[in-house]
Amino acid sequence: MNCARNRFLGGAALLACLVNAHAALAAPTIRLTPPSGARFLEGQRFDLRVEGKGTGPFAATLAVDGIPLSFSSGAQNTTTTDGITSAGYGGFNVRGFFLPQRGHHTLHATFTDATGTAAADSDIEIIDVGGGEGEIKNVVILLGDGMGIAHRTGARLVKFGVTNGQPNGYLAMDLLPGTGFVSTHSLNSIVTDSAPGMACYVTGNHSQNGQEGVYPANMTSPFYYPRVEYLSEYLHRLRGASLGIVSTADVEDATPAANAVHTGNRNAGQGIVDQYFDDRSLTGLKVLLGGGRRWFLPQDQFGSSRSTSNDYAALPADLQAAWGAAAGANDPGRNLISDFQAAGFQYVDSATQLAAAGGAPKLLGLFGYGNMNVALDKIAKRRDPGAHGVVDDYHAPDQPMLDEMTKSALDVLAQDDRGFVLMVEGAHIDKQSHLMDADRVIGETIEFDNAVAVAASFARRQRGTLVLVLADHECSGFSLIGALTGGIDHLKGLPPDNAVTDPAVQPERQKAVGVYDAAGFPRYEIASDGYPKTFDVDGKILVGFGANADRYEGWLSKPLPVIDSLLSSSIKAELAAAGYASQPYLRAEKDFGFFLRGQAAGREQAVHTASDIPVSAYSRGTSWQAFVGVQTNTDVFFKIARLMLGSGRGRSERDESREEGDR
Repeated sequence: MNCARNRFLGGAALLACLVNAHAALAAPTIRLTPPSGARFLEGQRFDLRVEGKGTGPFAATLAVDGIPLSFSSGAQNTTTTDGITSAGYGGFNVRGFFLPQRGHHTLHATFTDATGTAAADSDIEIIDVGGGEGEIKNVVILLGDGMGIAHRTGARLVKFGVTNGQPNGYLAMDLLPGTGFVSTHSLNSIVTDSAPGMACYVTGNHSQNGQEGVYPANMTSPFYYPRVEYLSEYLHRLRGASLGIVSTADVEDATPAANAVHTGNRNAGQGIVDQYFDDRSLTGLKVLLGGGRRWFLPQDQFGSSRSTSNDYAALPADLQAAWGAAAGANDPGRNLISDFQAAGFQYVDSATQLAAAGGAPKLLGLFGYGNMNVALDKIAKRRDPGAHGVVDDYHAPDQPMLDEMTKSALDVLAQDDRGFVLMVEGAHIDKQSHLMDADRVIGETIEFDNAVAVAASFARRQRGTLVLVLADHECSGFSLIGALTGGIDHLKGLPPDNAVTDPAVQPERQKAVGVYDAAGFPRYEIASDGYPKTFDVDGKILVGFGANADRYEGWLSKPLPVIDSLLSSSIKAELAAAGYASQPYLRAEKDFGFFLRGQAAGREQAVHTASDIPVSAYSRGTSWQAFVGVQTNTDVFFKIARLMLGSGRGRSERDESREEGDR
C-alpha cells in the first residue's frame, strides 16, 4: 500500500501504514565477531565474521586497525553470500585469523543490504605470553561439574566428620595450597551452562550457552560457526603437546567436548564424537575415556544413537583450509571404535580391561552406552558382585572409578615428553544435583576427590605439572541445611506426608530436620573402599536446593537413580519398565515424602546458579600462586598459558591493575 497516494486512510490505518513503511526502510542489523573485549594469545587462531539481517543483496567490509581485510568466503552483492548463512541473513568470514602483536586492536565492519548500511566496532586484545618454555609443561584440569563450595564441604563432612568443631580430616582438594574464586558467566548470561563453562578455561573466550569452541552465528549447521582455537590445539601446533579427556559423562557431553570440538550445538552427538577422531591431528588427542558408546556403534547395533540428524558433512572449504579440519561425512553406519583402533588406539570397555591396558600409547575407553553410572551404584556392585544392581540394568556391570581412569590417562600421557593437557571431569556432581539426589551427589564428590589425589600425587613426582581443581558453575543451590533428628528408624516409621498441602500443617519429615544446635556432628561409617557403608545413618546430613525443581523429599537414599537422559530410546524403555523414574518428582518419595514446589524451573530439574566457584591449585614451585584470589573464568586460560609459555608467574595484567587500583 502506498501511504502517500492513499488520502482516504483512517487514523489507525494510516499509522500502521507509516510504521510498516518505516520498518521496510530500516537499516540492517549487524554482528561483528569476535565481540568487543575478547582476548587471545599471540598467534592464537580465531575466525572473524561479519553477519547481518536484512533484505538482500548483501555486502560487507572489515578492517583491522584500519587495514582492510579480504574475506575468505562471502560473495559481495548477493543474497547467498557465503552459502552457509541462514535465510534472511548475510555472512562474510575470515577463517583461521591471528595477530602476532600484543596489545589492543580495533575491528571495524560494515554490513549493507537493500535498505542501507550498518556499522560495528570491536576492541580485542592480544596477550603476550612469552612464547618460550615456562615452569609448567603439563596441566591437569580437574573439573567437578556443578561443584560449589557446599558440595566440597558435604563430601568432607561425610568422609571425615567433625569433632568439637574441628574437621577430622580434609579432602585432597582441600590440601592443595592455592585457593581462589572464579566467576562463571557465559557470553550471553550470568548463568552459564557447561559448554561455555568449560570452554572458557581452554580458549580464553566466552561462548554462548549451548556452544563450545565457537562464537554465535546464524548458520545452516552448528559446525560451521566461527571458531576459536583451544589450548590443546594451540599447544599441539606449537610444540606437539598431547590431549587427554576423561569423564564420567557420555563423551559427547558438553564438558568433555568443550576441550576439542567446535560446534554451536552441544547436543549434536554424532558430529561431536566424529570430530574427536577426524581432527585428532589438530588437538593431539591420545586419551578419551568415559561413557557414550552409543555414538561409536553403527546405527544397526544395540544401543546405538547414530543417525543422520546430528552429524555434519562437507565443512566449508575455507574452514577446512584455514584450520586443517576434516570435511566430515554424514555416516550413521560408521564404526568409530574400529576407526580409533585402526589409528593405534587401544580400546577398552570395562574396569578389568582398563587395568590391563598399561603401556598403551593411545587409549579409548567407553564404559557405558550413555553417561557412566554414579559412584554409589558402581560401589554397590563392587561390594556385592553377585547381586543384580543398577549398573546391570544399564548394561555396564564393570565400570572403573574416576581415580582409576585418571591414573590410566596419566600413564599414557606421561610417555610424551612434549607435555600434555588432561581434563578430568566428575560429571555427576552436576547431573545428580540437577536431580536433587543429595547422597549420590556427595558420593560423586568423594569419587572426584579421589581423582584429585591421583593427579596431585603425579604432580609431586613430576616437576612441571600444574593441577587445577575447578568447576564450570554451581548447580542447584546445593546447601547443607542441618542433620536428621530422631534417627533413621523413626524417619522410616513416619506416616506419609505427600498429601499435606495446608501451610498451617507442618509435615512430619520437615520436623525431622535438625538445625543449629540440633544438627550436631553427623558420623558416617566409612568402608575400606573409602565410601560410606550407607548414607542412611542416624543424624545424616540433610541438603536443601536453592535452585530446585518440583520434588517429594523423604530424606532417605534413593534406591534407584532417575533414568539417564543420554541413552538410546531402547535402553530408556527398559529402565522405565524396570521401575526407574523419568523425573525426580516421580521417584518413590511421591508415596510418602512431603512436596516441595520448585522455585526455579518447575517440575523437571534443578538448575545452575550464577555463584562463583572455588579453585584449588598445586604445583612444585610457585606456579600455583597465580590462582590465589578472585578471577574470571577466562583469566584462568591466560594464567595457564603464561605459566606454560614462560611469561612470568601467571599473574595477568588485569590482576596487577586491580591490585594497583587498590593501592
